[in-house]
Amino acid sequence: MVIIVKFNVRRGIKTLYLSIIILVIIIAIIGGILAYNYVSAPKPPSKISFYTWWAGLERFAIDAVIGNFTAKTGIQVEKTAVPGGAGVNAKFAILALIQAGKPPAAFQVHCGPEMLSYIYASPHGEKDFVELSSVAKDIGMTDQAPDVLKACALAGKIYTLPVNIHRANLIFINKQILDKIGGKVPTTIDELVDLSKKASSAGVPALIQAGADVFTIFHLWEQIFLAVAGPQKFMMFIYGTLDPNDASIKKATEIFLELAKTFPSNWQALDWTGAVADLVQGKGLAHVDGDWVVGLIYNVYPNTIMCSYDQITPNCNIIVAPFPGTEGIYNLVIDSVAVPAGGPETSQGVEFARFFAGPEGQKIFNPLKGSIAVYRNIGPEIYPTTIQKWEVSQYRNAKAFVFSLTHGALFSDVWSTLLQQAIVLAQTGRTDLWYATIEKALSNEKELWKGTWYMGYPGSPFGGYSPPWAK
Repeated sequence: MVIIVKFNVRRGIKTLYLSIIILVIIIAIIGGILAYNYVSAPKPPSKISFYTWWAGLERFAIDAVIGNFTAKTGIQVEKTAVPGGAGVNAKFAILALIQAGKPPAAFQVHCGPEMLSYIYASPHGEKDFVELSSVAKDIGMTDQAPDVLKACALAGKIYTLPVNIHRANLIFINKQILDKIGGKVPTTIDELVDLSKKASSAGVPALIQAGADVFTIFHLWEQIFLAVAGPQKFMMFIYGTLDPNDASIKKATEIFLELAKTFPSNWQALDWTGAVADLVQGKGLAHVDGDWVVGLIYNVYPNTIMCSYDQITPNCNIIVAPFPGTEGIYNLVIDSVAVPAGGPETSQGVEFARFFAGPEGQKIFNPLKGSIAVYRNIGPEIYPTTIQKWEVSQYRNAKAFVFSLTHGALFSDVWSTLLQQAIVLAQTGRTDLWYATIEKALSNEKELWKGTWYMGYPGSPFGGYSPPWAK
């Protein structure tokens, strides 16, 4: 028995030694593999690409964001600006890169249908883009910007993070001309029509809209339609669920044609910046546009004093007011950032989107852009203009939110057709052509949502309206 015990002990010791030797060899092999992978694994890129259409005055705002992001992270951002068409040209360039398997780290896009158009055109649909709901929650957007985030949510998923908001439903009035004709700031559509006729009778163009870059003509029709139809029918137009024979469409068109008679004789040759220049110089009474006009006036006409309609000062030159009949409604225009999935720069793209859309990035970007941040807890004190400060209050106290037809809420083909036909309507007064265009536009919009997508979350739609297919 003693011999057996001694033999087993010795054999156990030998086995133990052998096990230790084998373990050391395995660890050495694994360590070698890990060391090899560590050395040979590609390093994350230190320079990434961002595609945008901001090439004018807005470039100063995006350049400031990029500079601060690089200083904070060490990641350089190569900005590729593809100007023109409110992003249409940029979209073609970005899709070409995605289809070639070489997507940018991130890109500028409007929320809603414009983002859907990327999803539809990409090889793998929504899988080609990073779902960013967790990022939105991490940066406080879910709590501090719920209404704007709903506009960016597609059937409950977030593929693009808003970096700002503009407001589309504004009217800019030359105070000196208003005083000269003995008028007051209109608050209803009827008051606007009467004031416009009064200006025309005095030999002054009432509304300086611009035909050369097309969009401000349909932009005007849109605001009239919002005032006449109200927020719910406006949302129904977006989804194509509004009856094309609805009385609000006809009424808005008749009012539009009344106001079109008061355009300046050179309206077809003006772009929006030229229209603003003429307004500042007193060549007309008013201009209907979005609050990007504020940034233009602030940067290009620094001696021009702007004031809100509820705080008019004696030295005010340009009065800014909600478009008549839309007070309490915030017609959103949302710039945002999206991140393609599966590319070599994807993780850095998410990091850039997190910074840009987060409070820090928006505090840098929006004061320079002329827009405001989406976060309700970012106060007015960061903005250089009185109108931006006023817009913060307007945003916080808005009773309803809608999404601008002219600036992101329509699919591209529908959008471009309506823009062109609005020009034809202003030129010819051919309501038959316009109503036919509207009917086709509504049909196409409904089809393009594909009975699946909608803005918002299940049970919590954007704008308080759920299309019939939303679940």
